[in-house]
Amino acid sequence: MDLITLYKKESEISGLTALITAIISGVAQGALLGIIVTAASTATHKSLNFRYFLMFAITFAIVIIGKRHALKQAMIIAEEIVKKIRIRIGDKIRNTDLLFLENTGREDIFTRIAQDTSQISEAAILIINAWQSAIVLVFSIFFLAMLSKPAFVITLIAIAIAVALYLSHQKSIAEELVETTKKETRFFEMLNQIIDGFKELRINQKKNDHHFRYFEKTAIRASDLKIKTGFKFITLVMSSQVFFYTLLGIIIFILPRLGHISGELVIRVTAVILFIIGPVNLMVTAIPIFARANNAIRNLYILEERLDKASNNFNPEHKSPITKIANFNELRFESISFSYTDRNGTPLFTVGPLDLTITRGEILFIVGGNGSGKTTLLKLLTGLYYPISGTLGVDDLTISTPFYPAYRELFSIIFNEFYLFDRLYGLDTIDEEKVGELLKLMILENKTELVGDAFSNIQLSTGQRKRLAMIVALLDNKQIYVFDEWAADQDPIFRKYFYEVLLKDLKAQGKTVIAVSHDDRYFHYADRVLKMEFGKFVERI
Repeated sequence: MDLITLYKKESEISGLTALITAIISGVAQGALLGIIVTAASTATHKSLNFRYFLMFAITFAIVIIGKRHALKQAMIIAEEIVKKIRIRIGDKIRNTDLLFLENTGREDIFTRIAQDTSQISEAAILIINAWQSAIVLVFSIFFLAMLSKPAFVITLIAIAIAVALYLSHQKSIAEELVETTKKETRFFEMLNQIIDGFKELRINQKKNDHHFRYFEKTAIRASDLKIKTGFKFITLVMSSQVFFYTLLGIIIFILPRLGHISGELVIRVTAVILFIIGPVNLMVTAIPIFARANNAIRNLYILEERLDKASNNFNPEHKSPITKIANFNELRFESISFSYTDRNGTPLFTVGPLDLTITRGEILFIVGGNGSGKTTLLKLLTGLYYPISGTLGVDDLTISTPFYPAYRELFSIIFNEFYLFDRLYGLDTIDEEKVGELLKLMILENKTELVGDAFSNIQLSTGQRKRLAMIVALLDNKQIYVFDEWAADQDPIFRKYFYEVLLKDLKAQGKTVIAVSHDDRYFHYADRVLKMEFGKFVERI
């Protein structure tokens, strides 16, 4: 797929005006060269050729206005396409399968969304420049390479003025670039949250949707700021061209009157400036950029195809039916199995077949060594992995694929490798007083606070971050709590509080707790303790 095909498929803005104005500007610039050459051949120091001067001024205005408009429209179209693709891929990522993200790696995803989309934006501007340069080159029939001393001095003065103009605007542009970078950084941070916090979002659709609204808003604000900053760059570039053509005007209309340059040298200087420095250089440098952009487009669509393939249930036009599971009495695993495979589909490690029944209000501990399958079991229990065989049931309901979104809503999770969001997503209302009480309970009141719906600081130790994650989980108020080694990073005081107080309080509220633990001295606080080895349940000794 190339840039033209991408435009036809993705753009909702017509590029016809940009193309027409680019053609008009290119033709005008070619005509301008003819005017310059003709005027140069008839220039004298006795009088100003007003006819050619007027033609020059009008044609020059057409060139500048037309090119400025074409570049602006090309930039807007490119950024709209990039924004659309970024938001669409972000939406697909949040709705894909966890296993796909684990196997793909964020580097590949970030490269596609960041680097490849940037190359598309860069190439879009060059399309207009290259197209216009090609038109100008058609009119380019004279090439001379002679310079006079006065012309050289004037060129240096023009360059110095152009540099001074750039330096005068550099500070304001630099400030906007810093702000643009911040917005872009925030966009990728929120994209990183979708990936790192995938389990927490996938398990809570309201939180998922709430977070995505912030993600979409950030993407739009970053895009708008990039357009604003990019347009300033375009204006600055066009200002340099004003000096460029002003230089030509001086050489053609002023110097001959002063007697410092002949008509023949006017033609030579004009040819050098117009034909060698500009269009040819741009055409040559544009070729590899177009090649990289076309490759970037292919990479983006390949990523989307992989996301679609991994998310057979995702359809933005027709969401899977959601049956609310407000509560439950019994959760059942019947011969559930899951296998990790290599690229050829060969099983590497299998969990199951497992039979398990969990009742409402039960406290269940899962124990076992590293690699025994505990975390995989939790991902199957919470609906983050789909089993390859067996049946998952809640009371009289068999949880088939369309019911997984509703099933996941039963759970609040803190995995060993968890992600802590800086904002409370998915809550209809926030009880600030309760949040304050929980922060004091977890001895975090001097570490962070809730400002609006966001925490002021999440740069905490692992144990403190886990306690803050526990606060968020308690605020979610779900039916089943899943904790993967939550107490492992806590000091003895909080470890004791977790087993002796928190679990008891949750049970009193009718909540179900499933916890991976190695603290055998606290096992008696569980209703049951199940041990895993090599992906299966075994009897404890």
